[in-house]
Amino acid sequence: MSHIQKWVKRSSLKVKWSIGASSAIFITFFLFSCLQYNFISKWLLHEEQTSVNEVLDELENRGPFITMDDLLDSKDIIKQVMEKDQTIRILDKSGKELLSVKSKDSSPFYIPFQPVSKNTTVLIKTDKDEIYVGRGPIHTRKFSGYVEVVYPLYTYHRLMRNLLVVMAFFGAISLVLSGLFGFIMAKNFLKPLQKLASAMQSIRKKGFQARMEPNGSNDELGDLTNIFNEMMDKIELSFIQQKQFVEDASHELRTPVQIMEGHLNLLNRWGKNNPDILEESLSASLQELDRMKKLVQELLDLSRAEQPNQIIRDQNTNALHKLQQIIKNFELIHEDFIFNLHCDPKMDTDVKINENHFEQIMIIVLDNAVKYSDDVQKVNITLKEENQFLHIDIQDYGVGIPSVDLPNIFHRFYRVDKARSREKGGNGLGLAIAKQIIESYSGKVYARSKVGEGTTITFILPKIR
Repeated sequence: MSHIQKWVKRSSLKVKWSIGASSAIFITFFLFSCLQYNFISKWLLHEEQTSVNEVLDELENRGPFITMDDLLDSKDIIKQVMEKDQTIRILDKSGKELLSVKSKDSSPFYIPFQPVSKNTTVLIKTDKDEIYVGRGPIHTRKFSGYVEVVYPLYTYHRLMRNLLVVMAFFGAISLVLSGLFGFIMAKNFLKPLQKLASAMQSIRKKGFQARMEPNGSNDELGDLTNIFNEMMDKIELSFIQQKQFVEDASHELRTPVQIMEGHLNLLNRWGKNNPDILEESLSASLQELDRMKKLVQELLDLSRAEQPNQIIRDQNTNALHKLQQIIKNFELIHEDFIFNLHCDPKMDTDVKINENHFEQIMIIVLDNAVKYSDDVQKVNITLKEENQFLHIDIQDYGVGIPSVDLPNIFHRFYRVDKARSREKGGNGLGLAIAKQIIESYSGKVYARSKVGEGTTITFILPKIR
């Protein structure tokens, strides 16, 4: 048995599927055949018993004037006896056989005498045969005794043997055919899985560019193909972004390290005794160190935003109330700017997001709006309700973003004008952090912009139901 289990485990999925399908079909056929065989057996036995009872009833209905000659001359009874291998015996009160009517091919048998007071039918089992025996009393003016109808179940057993052979024959055929059809079906059904395995091997050798060709079906295998292709698209995109992330992070960290190294070398050579050089080098080093500190903190925030278990989803925030607080703080810091908040005061603005996360993403976007606004120092914040979502639009009137750069502004370290962004203290991580947090709460974010007219960032957050 263990060898069979090991062989099945080592076999291909087609073989396992064929064995499973043929086994399921055979077991179903076997159970159905057993039920059918049992039903037919009981039905035939009932019919044979009914046949015996009919003979007894016919003899009983002949009335009290029946004689031995009448029994011998009864053609119907004789015909039935000859056809069904039955034997009719007339016995006296002591059990002595007075008359026996039977077919020529009847086998000899011994039936013990048993007096009865009414018609009864019993099944007697011997070593070789099963016999139905019907007994009934006979009372006439000239005779009193018993009648026995003996019916060996030769025909019944012959029919059941033939039925068993037929069922076994068709069962063997069904087992072979089910295994063959199961193998053919498994071979056809597993073609997409074989293609999937080939695609994975190709990806392992050539990279993330390989994809599976859709088979055009709407079943589970078709869905698996689509899911695999979508997964590979995301993995390829993630791989590209990860590579870009490492390159950009290395570049961003290398610049301040080189600057600090240059100033420290300057101090080491001749700046120790020169107060002006010492002060300038220390100031520049501290400035670059502060920029590195901010960059590391932003990377840490982004890493935390990517961890699903770090997101607290069971907290709620009143977006209108929190925005009013944030705008007051920005008005104190940026006195020259005008912040306009547009919202229906009666509108329900409770959203499913942690309050600290909501404040973090709003500060990121408002800070960008202030940084990249030149002539028109104004920011509009609009809250709109659509179905079960709250839309928050933050619009500035700054330099705008070219259409070619707009799809990339939520990527890590991406800056439209890198030189200008570095002057303003940006690392290109703010919008990436905001996007990651919003999507962790099943929200969405997108941007609209036109060069020279400004940019609008829209957040969509689910409301509390």
